[in-house]
Amino acid sequence: MKRLLIDIGNSRLKWAMAENAQMVCGDAHLHHGDPAAVFERVAAQLPEMPNEVWFANVAGDAAAAQIKSAVNQRWKFDAHQAQVIGGQGGLQLAYATPQRLGIDRWLMMQALWMQYRRAFVVVSAGTALTFDAVDANGKHLGGVIAPGLITMQAAVLGATRFEAAGPSPNYIAGLGADTESCVRQGALHACAGLVDRLASRHAPAETLAVISGGDAQVLASHLERKWHHRTDLVLEGLLALSAQSP
Repeated sequence: MKRLLIDIGNSRLKWAMAENAQMVCGDAHLHHGDPAAVFERVAAQLPEMPNEVWFANVAGDAAAAQIKSAVNQRWKFDAHQAQVIGGQGGLQLAYATPQRLGIDRWLMMQALWMQYRRAFVVVSAGTALTFDAVDANGKHLGGVIAPGLITMQAAVLGATRFEAAGPSPNYIAGLGADTESCVRQGALHACAGLVDRLASRHAPAETLAVISGGDAQVLASHLERKWHHRTDLVLEGLLALSAQSP
């Protein structure tokens, strides 16, 4: 069984080809609001046709409809869109309405729970910064959603009269020495402080701590504890979900 897995985020489309429950190749691309165009470029370069396509989408209904249409037109079968299911695989969600939980957060938790069956916390560092905690029984304790590093900088610059250039990823360990670096360092310390505070309260030393997302490596390097970096956690969750499907 060859599956094409697609993760449509707020700014990037990530994909992977999976065969025999293993991801064998993949990549990530900025989609600039047009994930269907990125899909077409990826599909045209695949070495062989997949048997199934599974995708997760946080970019809105229009993006999902475009991907479904593009898959059907190219390969004449329907793509599977991942949907949040309360209790799937024994993972009990804190949300009273599970469908309101972001599919990306759910798939990351699914990937880790299905693999480890132990308590964990997971952070996604991207356009948004998210934190979720799950106990040893698979009970989701809840989470946090905050602005990511670049989003936080853009918010400060957009809401003030600073004469400054736009957001930048050139973070350092300490303080800024001009307006741009002060805004940048403010975002870094705010995000790192949030993660460290939540980890200190919800992740004892024996708790697995995992970080993913486009800014994961830069943020992890400024955190107090050791975090395990997983680059394709949403895709791993998609793969686990597809393997459970009849």
